[in-house]
Amino acid sequence: SKTRRLHNLMFFVGCVGILSLSVGTSPVAPKQALRGIFNGKPDEVLACPLDGSPLEPFKNVLGSECRQNMVSAAGVRYPVGDKYADLLVTSGRGSVISASELQQELLDAWASRTQTQLFRSPFVALLYERGWRQNFANAGFPGIDKEYAEVADFFVPASGGVVVDMSCGSGLMFRRLLRSGTYGRVLGLDYSEAMLRETSRRAAEEGLPSATVELCRADVAALPLQTDSVDAMHAGAALHSWPRLESGLKEIYRVLKPGGRFFATTFIQGAYGRMMPVQPGGGGSFRFFESEEELRVLLIDAGFPANGVEVRTEGRGCAIIRAVI
Repeated sequence: SKTRRLHNLMFFVGCVGILSLSVGTSPVAPKQALRGIFNGKPDEVLACPLDGSPLEPFKNVLGSECRQNMVSAAGVRYPVGDKYADLLVTSGRGSVISASELQQELLDAWASRTQTQLFRSPFVALLYERGWRQNFANAGFPGIDKEYAEVADFFVPASGGVVVDMSCGSGLMFRRLLRSGTYGRVLGLDYSEAMLRETSRRAAEEGLPSATVELCRADVAALPLQTDSVDAMHAGAALHSWPRLESGLKEIYRVLKPGGRFFATTFIQGAYGRMMPVQPGGGGSFRFFESEEELRVLLIDAGFPANGVEVRTEGRGCAIIRAVI
């Protein structure tokens, strides 16, 4: 009928209009235009941990089911759940894991059984703000409120910018940074799925807008962040738990913008009144550092300028690091 033909014509014209969206005078390819209907623009901060290319949100709708991913320029897909985006290198695997790869992952897990794997336990995540973190006061940690006050003062130049809480744990600092409303974007990164879920739960409990709670599973030694994209980074009570510390510090230096700031706390030998086993990286115990100078050298070796690194000790063994690029 004429009515049906008219409807078909109008539908066709509408599709042509969508597919001919342009920027200036350059037409957008039809496939790209259709993709843009369901997906967003490349992220300005998040990057593929494999090749460093910007990640782009992608939704795959199959009937009533909608799967979300972050996709790299090479097409590597990283899953996005309702609590966090999984941006580990291994999470973007497109093929079935081989026997040798599985063996290596098991060896890595065993080698970092205390430093990393311990915190993947839901039990530890549950206890972290129920006595675990508070016990750090015995080593000289000022306490989260005093730590936040110093961080907020140190991060003043980052106001309105991008701030990352690396190894965010249950979100003690992340939630305060986000609640302040001082920064344009706050990201919480951690290797532990359990900690990220606990951060999400506590953020919701405190009434923080879900759209602003951005959490990512990440390895500090292969950060899913673009080079020169972060204004400031915090890592509270974390460095002693990083199996590949030197690589992690180099990654932090890479992602910070010129003038970017890094604030961290960790443990010095004697923090609990006795010497801990020397742990140069990896293994089954935390890495308690020998001195302020050891930490200072580690940061300088990672690229931080010598005149921009300050390390001091609080109490028996809490090292506080302030570094500026």
